[in-house]
Amino acid sequence: MRLPGPHWPSIAGRARADAGPLLLAALVVAVVTVLAAAIPPLLSATADAAVRDAVRRDGGDLQVHSRMEDDGGPSASRIRHPRLAESVDDFRARATEELGPGLRAAVHPPVATVISPTLKITDGSVLRTFQLAYLSREGGPAVTWITGGPPEPTGSETASVPYGAPPWPVQVGLSEADAAALQLRPGAEIPLADDQGNVKKVQVSGIFRPSDSADPAWRLAPALLKPVAGADGRGSTRFAGLLSRESLPDARLAFGPDELRRTAWFTPDRARLSWDVVPPVAAKVVALKAASGSSGARDGSLKWETRLDGVLRDVSAQVEAAFAQASLLLVTLLTVAALVLLLAADLLVRRRARPLAAARQRGMSLPVIGGELLLESAVTALLAAAVGLTLAAVITPGVALSGAGAPGPGAAGAVAPGAGLIEAGASGVSWEWIAPVVIVAVVAGPVFGTLTAARATRDRRVPANRSARRWMRDTARLRRAAAELGVLLAAIGAAVALHQRGTGGGVLPASAPALCALAGALMLARALPFGTRVALKRLLRSRRPLAVFGAARAAATSTRVLPLATLVTAAALTTYTLTLAAALGSDPSNALTLAPAPTLGAAVEGGPAAGPLAAGLLRLAWVVGVTLPVLGLLGLALGAAASAPERWQTLTRLRTLGLRSRDTRWVAAGELLPPAMLAAVGGPLLGVLLAHLTFGSLSLHLLTGAGPAPAPPWWGVGAVAVAFVVAVAVVVPVEAAVRRRRRLSEVLRAGDG
Repeated sequence: MRLPGPHWPSIAGRARADAGPLLLAALVVAVVTVLAAAIPPLLSATADAAVRDAVRRDGGDLQVHSRMEDDGGPSASRIRHPRLAESVDDFRARATEELGPGLRAAVHPPVATVISPTLKITDGSVLRTFQLAYLSREGGPAVTWITGGPPEPTGSETASVPYGAPPWPVQVGLSEADAAALQLRPGAEIPLADDQGNVKKVQVSGIFRPSDSADPAWRLAPALLKPVAGADGRGSTRFAGLLSRESLPDARLAFGPDELRRTAWFTPDRARLSWDVVPPVAAKVVALKAASGSSGARDGSLKWETRLDGVLRDVSAQVEAAFAQASLLLVTLLTVAALVLLLAADLLVRRRARPLAAARQRGMSLPVIGGELLLESAVTALLAAAVGLTLAAVITPGVALSGAGAPGPGAAGAVAPGAGLIEAGASGVSWEWIAPVVIVAVVAGPVFGTLTAARATRDRRVPANRSARRWMRDTARLRRAAAELGVLLAAIGAAVALHQRGTGGGVLPASAPALCALAGALMLARALPFGTRVALKRLLRSRRPLAVFGAARAAATSTRVLPLATLVTAAALTTYTLTLAAALGSDPSNALTLAPAPTLGAAVEGGPAAGPLAAGLLRLAWVVGVTLPVLGLLGLALGAAASAPERWQTLTRLRTLGLRSRDTRWVAAGELLPPAMLAAVGGPLLGVLLAHLTFGSLSLHLLTGAGPAPAPPWWGVGAVAVAFVVAVAVVVPVEAAVRRRRRLSEVLRAGDG
């Protein structure tokens, strides 16, 4: 049996006749696809910037200490250890090996230091202090000796020094700045003593100049390059002398057995420390600290110290909060976009009601009608999604069309599992964001069209029995009430989940503002028919026929739920988003200085740890806050276009009774103004209420440093409200201009005009 195929001329003809609504639906799909595809990788790049910014600002160097080998000899003496520098190199290599490959790749090569206790310069001048320092890393740091030479040994290689012997001499090198400030030349001795008054015999061997003063090794002992004021208290100045590999054993003998402690320093490599490596790095740091030897241990075990795990833990919480809040913003955008697409599908079906009914009456089956409509909507939606993906790839070259990137973080004991809808580290397209809008665009039109065609040939007649008609009305009301109750229960469940689990609890908490706004819009939709009927009853006693006609048309169209729900939801979520944007940008005490960046992030100087994240989320909030009212205005236009034929048929017939053309526009405005004004007033109030109810669960304090109270930007909220009312003043003249070409004979006939 040959199955009926699609009638291609009919499909093409319908598409040409209704190109406007189809293009509007395609535009909505393309815009949402651009945002859904571009935002996740941009936020991932912002998370990388946040990690690097936190490490740069808060430090996070890994330090590992170890006692030196015992230098005790026979007969209560100490033995000079000529290979002490090689021992320090072995210690540095052993510490590097313990890092493991993951952490080792995220840090710079280590620098080993051996630094003496702080000594006092006893020349009778102002408070000046001095340290002996040995620096060692692979290949440096290199110096050039200007006068004199590097420090040399001051005794035999294996000299034996009895306890209580006179101070052991040691040679050091001075930088040009230190030598000039101390007025010392090679061969001079530096008058030094420790806190107990024990004299130290330190001689200047030469004066050096660093080959690269920006070498990171000098950062660990900056007094080696120049005097450092205030390092040992107010009014003090610290100097330092450089030890060589040859003089390091002498420095060991010049101090007590445990006064010199070797330390290896590992500085995080910010270029390699991105968000996706945070979990393994944090887990390894925690493991190193847990296995670290006791500070009182007398052996050579490694003792790890760092704040890196705390820094990564804090920034992880901030990134998780930012990604969850971004998910919340995208859910609000998807909700309004889906409602607008439903309005576009409703407009298409209303315009095609007659052709669809005729096709059904000619014998075309419902599967064929639905298949043709599905083919048209699928081609339109998929082409629009492809255009959106292409634009997203241009905006963010890192977007990969093959799928989502790395999974969210989940290092046990270091980083909380990623529970947001947007996964941190994702570099590909987030299909879960694009799919809902594409599915609505593909399915809504065919479903509405098939139902319209089915009703056109249904044999069900209006019963003559009054109780039967009442039963039918009650059944329809119960179905609507059941649907609204389902939305209300979902909104309550989402709000409870948001309150209990916060924004990182998955899709349900992230949907709380959108579902609550939709539930509130449905409640207001219940109130609109009552209000219009009351207004009509009062106006019927007045002597203003234009107001009566407008109120009558408003009462007749007030039962349409979808247009009003779209307007109120868009206005409420716009207010909510703008309030969130104001909260993210309301921390002047931290002096945020946002500099433009190629991603949603920004460079922040002097701000909190979450500066790049707050800046990126702020930009996203403004993008969504601008897109939502545009979608709301588009929904207003689509709703007005759907009811335009009936409205202008009635008004044109009124013209035959003497109503002027100018008066018809006032009547049309009276029909369209009530839902627009309800959305302009009720929507913002609902958005402010949602902000007060949910902001406490959004973890805003992690991004702003405080928990700001919701403070809506009333100028923006007012602009949105005015835009909804002004849009009616624009739609009415446009409709009048379009309908002016219709002849009176066309609308005097029975049927739609």
